[in-house]
Amino acid sequence: MSLRRSLAALLAILPGLAAAEFHAVIIEGLGGDDSYREQFAAQVDAIERATSSLGARVTVFRDGEFSRADVLDHFQALAAEVGRDDRVALFLIGHGSYDDYEYKFNIAGPDLTSTDLSEMLDALDSGNQLLVNTSSASGATYELLKADNRSLILATRSGSERHATRFGHYFVTALADASADLDKNQMVTAEEAFEFAARQVADFFDRNGQLATEHPRMEGSQVARFSLSRLGAARPVAADSALQRLVESRERLNADIEELRLRRDSMPAEDYQSELLPLMLELATLEEQIDQREAELDDDQ
Repeated sequence: MSLRRSLAALLAILPGLAAAEFHAVIIEGLGGDDSYREQFAAQVDAIERATSSLGARVTVFRDGEFSRADVLDHFQALAAEVGRDDRVALFLIGHGSYDDYEYKFNIAGPDLTSTDLSEMLDALDSGNQLLVNTSSASGATYELLKADNRSLILATRSGSERHATRFGHYFVTALADASADLDKNQMVTAEEAFEFAARQVADFFDRNGQLATEHPRMEGSQVARFSLSRLGAARPVAADSALQRLVESRERLNADIEELRLRRDSMPAEDYQSELLPLMLELATLEEQIDQREAELDDDQ
């Protein structure tokens, strides 16, 4: 990675927090038919793998194995343990509906409503929340769910877009696709995954000459600073002790940068920049050293 690319990582969220935790909750809705059931199950698996790569505490609600009450109880318990510095991401994978009055996420038994979602998230003290709703009509939730501490990624721009969406498939694809990692820092942020998926959705309708039935929407000031996936390393670092030490140093530095980012809003801008710049320069140096060591190992093969 070049020095310029390493410095471009300034806007990325990096893993390894010591003081803060990442909680990910994934809810799989009703598929309806075999095709959708298979798609939704695969998307849930992909999100679980991605968030686990960041050391997240992941809770998965599988289709048919939970009720609305189970979800509400989980969030009530979560509210008692989540702190201000913790990050929380809620993923809704499935179908949604909107009757021009209230949005519903379709699950077995009573559905989860937009009011439920709002109350669940509002009860959390977390200062950095993310909701990813890949369902149809998900845009209907925007007005009720928007908040200063919350970023929203919605498969549709309004409740009137009621067709089954393609956005979810492309979104989870981005979490493991290096082309979604625009700054090439081996991390995929929520913003990068959204941009990748939104492009793919638009391309699908253009290629097929169809009128688009979904227009993904992203809102929130912290979406570019919310990492969702760590891309797999090209080489198992354990195969070389020198490379392993360099990667471990990079991870410790990443943790320092992430902690600083979370304090950004409480710091004068000049203090933030003066603390960040030497960290980013050190990161750039480490990246160059890692690239050099990997090249040496390639030459030895």
